[in-house]
Amino acid sequence: MLLPHFHRQIRALPWLVMGIFGGHAAAQTGTASESAPLILRSSSLLQEVITPNARKELPTFLESNKLNEQASEQTQLEGQVTLRRGDILLKADQVEYNQADDFAKARGNVYVNRSGNIYQGPELNLYMDAFEGFFTQPNYRLLKNKAYGTASRIDFIDPSHSVMHNASFTTCQRKPGPDWMPDWFFRADKIAIDTDRNVGLVKGGSLQFKGLPLLPVPEVDFPLDDERKSGLLPPSFGADNIGGLEYSQPYYWNLAPNRDITFTPTYWSQRGIKLNTEFRYLEGLAPQPPFQGLMRFDYMESDKLRENKRRWSMNFAHAGLPNSYYAGGMLGFGLNINRASDDNYWKDFSLSNTLGVQRLMSSDVGLSWTNGFVSTTMRAQKWQTLQDLANVNNRITPPFDRLPQLTARIQRFNLIGGLDFSLDGDFTRFSSARDIDCATAASNSSSKLFYNCAPNADRAVSWAQLSRPFVTPYGYFTPKLQLHGRSYQFDGGLPTTLFYSGHQGQTSAGITTPTLSLDAGMAFERESRLFDRGWVQTLEPRIFYVNTPYREQNYLPNYDSGGNAFNFASLFTENAFGGHDRISDSNLLTVGATSRFIDPETGAEGARFGVAQRLRLKEQRVTLPDEPTAQTGLSDILAGATLNLSRSWALDSTVQYDPNTDNFRRRIVGGRYKPGSYRVINAAWRTENDALGNSVSQQLDLGWQWPLHDLWGGVDSHDGLGRGLGEGRWYSVARFNVDMLTKKPVESILGFEYDAGCWLSRTVIERQLIADGLARQRILFQLEFVGLSRLGTNAIGSLRNNVPRYQPLRQPAMTPSRFGNYE
Repeated sequence: MLLPHFHRQIRALPWLVMGIFGGHAAAQTGTASESAPLILRSSSLLQEVITPNARKELPTFLESNKLNEQASEQTQLEGQVTLRRGDILLKADQVEYNQADDFAKARGNVYVNRSGNIYQGPELNLYMDAFEGFFTQPNYRLLKNKAYGTASRIDFIDPSHSVMHNASFTTCQRKPGPDWMPDWFFRADKIAIDTDRNVGLVKGGSLQFKGLPLLPVPEVDFPLDDERKSGLLPPSFGADNIGGLEYSQPYYWNLAPNRDITFTPTYWSQRGIKLNTEFRYLEGLAPQPPFQGLMRFDYMESDKLRENKRRWSMNFAHAGLPNSYYAGGMLGFGLNINRASDDNYWKDFSLSNTLGVQRLMSSDVGLSWTNGFVSTTMRAQKWQTLQDLANVNNRITPPFDRLPQLTARIQRFNLIGGLDFSLDGDFTRFSSARDIDCATAASNSSSKLFYNCAPNADRAVSWAQLSRPFVTPYGYFTPKLQLHGRSYQFDGGLPTTLFYSGHQGQTSAGITTPTLSLDAGMAFERESRLFDRGWVQTLEPRIFYVNTPYREQNYLPNYDSGGNAFNFASLFTENAFGGHDRISDSNLLTVGATSRFIDPETGAEGARFGVAQRLRLKEQRVTLPDEPTAQTGLSDILAGATLNLSRSWALDSTVQYDPNTDNFRRRIVGGRYKPGSYRVINAAWRTENDALGNSVSQQLDLGWQWPLHDLWGGVDSHDGLGRGLGEGRWYSVARFNVDMLTKKPVESILGFEYDAGCWLSRTVIERQLIADGLARQRILFQLEFVGLSRLGTNAIGSLRNNVPRYQPLRQPAMTPSRFGNYE
């Protein structure tokens, strides 16, 4: 730290002795010149941790009403004794100090403040520098978590370790009144405090809550801050409509600062026992190449829900740089494995995993290299598709495996004449393990879509792009040329089905498609006023033209292409499809405009309005299977607006309107009201109609977090960031997603939180629609003892994952400084 360097004058005090116990204080007199500037110099006085070597050099300051030096190394002080050395402050009625042993014996109203931790009692014996000794009948208060309590004795082992005997522990701050008792406290035979590891260890304890014994604690450790520690984590309890009563007991093992593993056995009264194992690692600190990973494995030997079958799932993700300087570039490696034991896994374990269970589970491994201009990848990908065996209409098309996929890309900007250039190459082997009966699929269109009747094949793709951006302060113009080529080699030829009519038995195919696009835009600005505020308003028109000739390709199998969603991004792209199996023939013009309102002082965007529409000059004949061609004429109008005119209110909306049928194909209107901390209301209305105006989907999404004391005019009490709105406050937290066509909830969460200051309670009722006619429901209850631990189910996890902009009532804070409790 840097402190001003100036001459200082020290006033002599009665019975003040300075320069004892290994240090000397120098008194300087004199006055500094008024014109002399302050000079900053480095100092260790404000360091949080004083090193042992630095502590030996520190002076000791003594003050008392009476001083008696019995021998050359034995000193006795009486009457309002104060001793200070570094981060240690000692006060007492009487202190005897032996300089040779660095031993102090304090009696009567003893008070010790060491690095913000406070101890008080009648008698203290202590070796000062070693901070080794004992305190009888003390009470204490810890700085890091504001915990306090009493003990029959505290043994100070060293500066970082202490043991309290017959001790109590709580974070409930004392209230006025002689009959006050903390809402919760630990009472234990022994509590060991380790400030190096920031943990406490309880032995022979019991947790008391509201005067009742809540939980016996033979042995458990707890954190003094938010750092990780090994040991049993709080158990969780719950209930759902499928598994019945649920009990989980996690154990966390901190293998190293960069590796840990968590074991979580879970018992369901109606299903059995499941073991979850999660391993995390982060390796390769500089200068070594970095890599990280996470492995999760769930195992259930016998599930009563599925005729005592064995159930399991595995998720393993690894990413890293094996060599950061390989051949002049970075060599990367990635591994992602996702597998499950059976098709019903996604239904039966949807609530046991906070991320849910996906029906399309991808496993892939890849190697990549890039130097900024050239990049290459080698990849193998295999899919597992979890089907709905009970409902044929809820089945999904299995994707093709990529065994392997090789890609390369060369990209350069601002070449000769300002040209931008890129060249992409892709070779993929598509294969499927399913035995496809194409004759059956051809007779049933829905079956054809489900099985995606297509042969295994090799596909090679090349894609060259050349553009020349012309950019000025008021606009831009970018012409671009593209050439897309691909070739196929089919195993056994194309099947004999109506879909491949005229091409049956064809073993190869090749298509080359050129594309020309022109993209231009401008930006205008003016000063404007809206809602009695000054703004900089912009007007940004944009025009986009694309021309791609027709190439026959509808007969080709579709391995990875899909239609782009109708949005502002896709309206200004050359291809109507994603992937490489379909390149749309296009002759169309897109016109759009955006207007923004920008705060001239902060640059924040207060409002944005946009509109765009396409004019198709020629019918688009390239389509996906079972989709109609796109007719000439004007497309739907897409309009959107975003308003953030105040800190409290925000609105976002998108509308897709068909002027030919006067039909709103799609409407999304969402808003947020957030007037302050722990107060937020989110709402969204989503509708979708078909081409004839018939409603296909209507959903209402409503969520909130709000303090209930607003109902009776309560006043907030701000205790600091991440500390809630005061003790004795109730909060309502909820989210409801309702299908308005069926009048049934898709997802619903309703919870209540209570903040008692030193403890919190959460009760959450959760319902999730898994499939048609199948819903999961569960009740979550959690008690959080602030500064100690949580008991019950992971209710706070459910609220965080499902309620947008939810704020926990207690959030991790910075480790308090010892100077925050300095005297």
